[in-house]
Formats: sequence, structure tokens, C-alpha cells
Amino acid sequence: MIIFDPVTVEAARQGSRAALEELINAASGPVFNLAMRMLAHRQDAEDATQEILIKIITHLGDLREMELAGAWAFRIASRHLAKTARLGRVEKMRWGFKEYAADLDHGQADPAHLDLTDAEHQLALKEVKVGCTLAMLVCLSRPLRIAYILGDIFEMTDTEACDILEIPAGTYRQRLRRARNSITDFMQSTCSIHSAAATCSCARRITPALQTGRIAKGITGLNADQIGTLAPKDVQRNVANLETAQRSVSILRSNPRFVPSMTALVEQILHQFP
Repeated sequence: MIIFDPVTVEAARQGSRAALEELINAASGPVFNLAMRMLAHRQDAEDATQEILIKIITHLGDLREMELAGAWAFRIASRHLAKTARLGRVEKMRWGFKEYAADLDHGQADPAHLDLTDAEHQLALKEVKVGCTLAMLVCLSRPLRIAYILGDIFEMTDTEACDILEIPAGTYRQRLRRARNSITDFMQSTCSIHSAAATCSCARRITPALQTGRIAKGITGLNADQIGTLAPKDVQRNVANLETAQRSVSILRSNPRFVPSMTALVEQILHQFP
């Protein structure tokens, strides 16, 4: 969630550049993490984050309740990503769960021939797991995706999510239920972290991921803190005793906190406000 100091918000409204920079720094992380889950691509998420932060800053004068500034900013971010953001690279592939399952079946192989060090292998496992689960979310339509992210991954109440999305409670609950069912059905039949009977494993996806450039040997493309996140086998052990639907949510919540390229992002935005 976004937390704004009301004093800083008022200072920014009065033209303080330092206050403006503080607001950008406070909002960029939460906005970027939402954008990563909606768009599943770092560059697309950073572009959307920049657009959203500019929208927040240029509308500070419209804000009426300073104490609720953080919630107001998060509403702007959610609505932008759900309704007006440009299609991301993964979205443009227009894959549903059927097409994504077919892609996961293609090119699976034992990674032993890749001659990776243990550190490179462990990093590749985490990159594959995170990238796969983000891409899976994109198989949902945007209305269902944002409902699932707000309700199950960010654990918002129905009231909070309905207010953010400006939709009736019944509509929101229906979208969340449809998204949960689709995600759970897909993971149960496909993902070996979720179900021991499923055939797709992160290890066997390393080779095609390297061949297609979705990951790079020894390099973390999603998050500089990736090394500190749980390995797929640890996530699998943690979810083993959960109910079927809870496993899906737990696996998705195990993804790391994504970190935007802050310095470049802040400079780009401030450059537009002399």
C-alpha cells in the first residue's frame, strides 16, 4: 500500500521539489509491484509506473482528504492498470490458459547438460518460478486479474477492492471467484509446486527459458533481491499441507517484492516538473 505523510503532500502542492521527490519515492515501490503483477514484464511495469506517478503528481490539487492521500494514490494506480494502461508485451501474446499450458509443455528438458554452477541453477529456478507465475496471471482478463491481485495477493477486503475498482460488491465477488477457479484449476493440473501429480517443473523449464531469452545465465532479470527469495522446492514444502485453493494463493504470495530502478525513475519524472 502507499503511505503518504499529509504534511509532505501539502508541501508538494505548494511547489516543494523535495516534497515531490519524497512522494515519488514513497509511491514508486507499491505502484511498481502492482504493475509487475498486472503486466509481467519489468520494462512495461516501469513505463506504467512512470505514467501513474505523473498522473498522481499532476492531480495532487484535486485531493480533498490529506489523511487518505495514500489510498487515493493507490486507486489511481489500480484504475490506470485495469483500464487505461497500454497492452504490455506479455499481454500482446493474447494467451489464455490453454495456450500457456501448451507452451509450458514445449521444450522441457533435464538441465544437467547446461553445466550451470549450483548458484546459477538455484537463481534460474527462482527466475523461472517467478516469471511463470506472473505470466499465468496475464492469462486472466484485466478485470479478473486486478480483482485477484487486490483480493487474494494483496489481501484487501471486498469493501476496499470495490471502492478502488468502482464496481458493485456482487460484480467484484463474481470476478474474484472466477479468477480463483481459473488459477487453481490451471495450477493443479500443470504446476508440480502445487500438485505432485502435475508434470511441469521449474527445473525442466530452465533450458527453454534460457533458449528463448526469458532468463539469462547467472543474471537476475526480475529483482536484485531474487537470491533471498524462497526456492521452488521450499515453496512446495510450505504449501504441501494447504487446501487446494490456498496453495495457489500461497505460491503467488511467495514471489518477491519487486524493486524498480528508483534513481532513473525519479529523475525522469522530476525532469518533467521544472
